[in-house]
Amino acid sequence: MSSAVERIRVVASFAWIEALRTRLPWIVLAMALSLFGAALFARSLAITEAARIQAGLLAAGVRLAAVFVVCMHVLASMLRENQDKVTELLLAADITRGQYLCGKLLGYGAVALATSAVLALPLAAVAPASAWCPWALSLGLESLLVAAAALFCVITFSQLMLAAAFVLSFYVLSRTMAAVVLIAGSALLDDGSWAHRAAVVAVRAVELALPDLDRFTRTAWLLGEGAPWAELPGIAAQSVVYVLLLFSAACFDLYRRNQ
Repeated sequence: MSSAVERIRVVASFAWIEALRTRLPWIVLAMALSLFGAALFARSLAITEAARIQAGLLAAGVRLAAVFVVCMHVLASMLRENQDKVTELLLAADITRGQYLCGKLLGYGAVALATSAVLALPLAAVAPASAWCPWALSLGLESLLVAAAALFCVITFSQLMLAAAFVLSFYVLSRTMAAVVLIAGSALLDDGSWAHRAAVVAVRAVELALPDLDRFTRTAWLLGEGAPWAELPGIAAQSVVYVLLLFSAACFDLYRRNQ
């Protein structure tokens, strides 16, 4: 057991060191400063509710930046290892594929949490601590889920554009699925036909298969609306469930491949 934990720790540490050596921290810091400057500019243009507009625009920008950076870093790192035959070299050593993926998930998870923490720092200057803390925690969980999705997609597709398109589509669909369900179930669109009922059932089935990211990292929390601390347990539970599901799917796909 101790040797397995040590192998996982080594793989995770390699993923963390790689993120530092690719200058990812400087990129994330530059993005955080750029987003803060853009939000200040938007605030200067606002006539009323300047603080709320700044917080809203900054929150949206930080969330998208965190998802994009984490997704592209995981995909690029895994594809670089695959092209350099590092993955084959590691799997030829005394380490199982499950241990390798577990170490990668832990390493990329740490990178995702650190990235979200740095990007969320500018919001601490425009939002109260009681709202910023749960928002930042939720952003970390959201970034962790994106890292797990990117790891699964790069193992499955082995192509940058295809994997990136799948991850971003998964994220956007999970974010907007609640609105899609509301639109599909609208009385204005209900013509009583079997096709419409089948479409509603299909949409609801897709909704059940996806995480409810619409509940994650809500901008309304920073504006004093809702109860973020009460929603965090449900958000954390969703993150754990879907990260484990994506990790299991990645393990299954890696084990069935002949490398």
